[in-house]
Amino acid sequence: MSVAPLTDRRGRRDAGGIVRPARAAFWLYPIVLALGAASVVPNFVRLSSAAPSGALVLSVGINTLWLIPALAVITHLDLFEREPLSFCVAAVLWGGLVATGFALVANDNLLSYLAKLDPEFSTDWGASISAPIVEETLKLLGVVTLILINRRVFESVLDGFVIGALVGLGFQVVENILYGLNAAIQSGEIWTGGVVASFFVRAVVNGLWSHAAFTAMTGAGVAYVLVGVRRPLPVRLAAAIALYVVAWSLHFVNNSPLAEIVLRRTDWYLTIVQIVLNGLVVLAVASYVYRLAARQEFRRFARAVGNEPELLPLRELAALASNRTRKDAVEAARREHGRKAARARSRLQRAQLGYGVALSRSVDPEHDPGVARWHRRIDRARAQVVAADAEPPPNAPTGRAKTPPETPPGPEVPETPEMP
Repeated sequence: MSVAPLTDRRGRRDAGGIVRPARAAFWLYPIVLALGAASVVPNFVRLSSAAPSGALVLSVGINTLWLIPALAVITHLDLFEREPLSFCVAAVLWGGLVATGFALVANDNLLSYLAKLDPEFSTDWGASISAPIVEETLKLLGVVTLILINRRVFESVLDGFVIGALVGLGFQVVENILYGLNAAIQSGEIWTGGVVASFFVRAVVNGLWSHAAFTAMTGAGVAYVLVGVRRPLPVRLAAAIALYVVAWSLHFVNNSPLAEIVLRRTDWYLTIVQIVLNGLVVLAVASYVYRLAARQEFRRFARAVGNEPELLPLRELAALASNRTRKDAVEAARREHGRKAARARSRLQRAQLGYGVALSRSVDPEHDPGVARWHRRIDRARAQVVAADAEPPPNAPTGRAKTPPETPPGPEVPETPEMP
């Protein structure tokens, strides 16, 4: 589905971002952000004061090193146009400050209430009940708030998937740092090992299929309600609710003591096994949702450029379907014609992607200067591809090898064979 472009006073397309003073949600966001920070910061101060010196630096450092590649992976999931940087930052901040800050208070209150009802039940099942209810709802509200700030950013289900994953990632990183400080306090003199062990379990073992994956699924569901207009609203709402329930259920299993109850053992490695097994299910479900969203995004892109066979032939269009097919096309150019041809093919792909996005958003493609600019970039990139393909690869033969000079009388020397 194509969304009508948002333009400024001069008729130029607005790329979209978090700054939308005309929206009430834009002014609500910093207020809620401050309230969340008012909960998170005191917890940081309290834990870092009780923890050994250097524990905060170590916990923040290793989680930041993990955050950087995680951000790169998530933002790379969007196939045709990266989300605005301001929106990505806002999503991570909501997860790290708003969702985490409110969850610290809400989880404590809910666990306290469960403990009053049944202390033993609360000890065994309290975290698996309170965490999914509180945390998944707060993260979902982050996606909804960002939609209210700038609806135009959410043009496809894939946009909701990526923004939701960023919200979950922000939550996960801040929570990991807090758990790392707790581990340092409990570990005493071997606090370094406690911080590293906490990071390993929460970021390495559980990090691939935790909060980012949960909120990616719910974010995709919210975006589907917005953009899947070919389906009736009740169907879209049912799909969004189903994805939320799936995320909630997988979060519940992840936090529950099911392995200990079923096997009647409390060995530490059983928790790891349960996390991994449940995580594989999370990864499978999230990957399936992502593939559906990516296909929908590609169909939208293909419809936009369907009448441009000269700029985007069918073979090249098919190569743009996913990050993997793009990489395969570039790698094939490298094998056949060398690195220069691979770089030219990559530039052509970027120009075609920009052209398709501009075309899908334009009110008047024939007179849109943005569309014309991308058209020219395609022409230049294709000329570079043709020139690079015409050059022989670096290791290719340059022609028939020269025959050796005449030899003195003696045994006849055979002619040098042509190089393959």
